[in-house]
Amino acid sequence: MSKPFGNKGGSGAGNGSGGPTAGSAILGKLIGGQQSAGSKTKVPAYVSEATLERLRNTVVGMQRDHGVEQPPVSLSAFVEDAILAAIKDAEDTYNQGEPYPERPNPRLKTGPPIGQAKAG
Repeated sequence: MSKPFGNKGGSGAGNGSGGPTAGSAILGKLIGGQQSAGSKTKVPAYVSEATLERLRNTVVGMQRDHGVEQPPVSLSAFVEDAILAAIKDAEDTYNQGEPYPERPNPRLKTGPPIGQAKAG
């Protein structure tokens, strides 16, 4: 899988998203985000404190590294590019390279993943 951001000596982002933050409004609608200023959507997700610190360190490190041709312009841009790369990988791996169909209910179900029985 190609690197969607921060290539060293590479030819750029290459993720086909139209820029480092293109499509974030669509992403938020897909996963039930909260609208914020502009066309951006806040993503409702939790990560460990250690992961968040590592993410912040990576973004700042890439911004300071003169060998990174296209450093992320922001933490949000980095996260969006990573999410888009993961979506593309999942579609390629599990859905013959096609986007998954629109889900019937706009709100995501909370609790155990769909299709898994509850332990009991």
